[in-house]
Amino acid sequence: MSIKYALLGILTEKDMHGYELKSRFDEKVGEFWSLNFGQIYSTLDRLEKDNLVSHDREIQERRPDRKIFRITPEGREELAIWLSTPVNKIRALRDEFFIKLVFLDQSNPGAILELIERQKVLYLKRMNQLTRRKLSLKKENQDLEALTAELLLDAALFHAEADIQWLTLCEAKIKETTRITREPR
Repeated sequence: MSIKYALLGILTEKDMHGYELKSRFDEKVGEFWSLNFGQIYSTLDRLEKDNLVSHDREIQERRPDRKIFRITPEGREELAIWLSTPVNKIRALRDEFFIKLVFLDQSNPGAILELIERQKVLYLKRMNQLTRRKLSLKKENQDLEALTAELLLDAALFHAEADIQWLTLCEAKIKETTRITREPR
């Protein structure tokens, strides 16, 4: 997901300063994506250069002035186009675990299997957290925003489940390969 479009989407709700944008981003997707203030402000600078947002200064008595950002008509148009366009780029397999798997000592399948097992435990814990969050959401309210949050939680649960299935497949194939290579011919 592009930070650019997330910020534009948030600014359709109301004009905000950087700290508010970060807080709102965290409320909406922070459970799935971490974002720091540097990313917020550098993105806002680019959006302003592209005339997708503008800002006014809010004078504060005992603090530095702060910029209040608003989406421009051009920003609304760009966001609308982005929202109505399907995502062509399928999720990349860029995960730290994949890199570990590639570079682990291939002559030691026990270490690989142990890492796989520990990784599965982490995914199960994450699924438990996501499920608890989903249940608490259902209790809170049932508006469209809560439904959207629930759908994101569903996606995260499906991804974790798919990762566990893939890890289980890796485990089975490694065990089968090591069994075959150890059997006398």
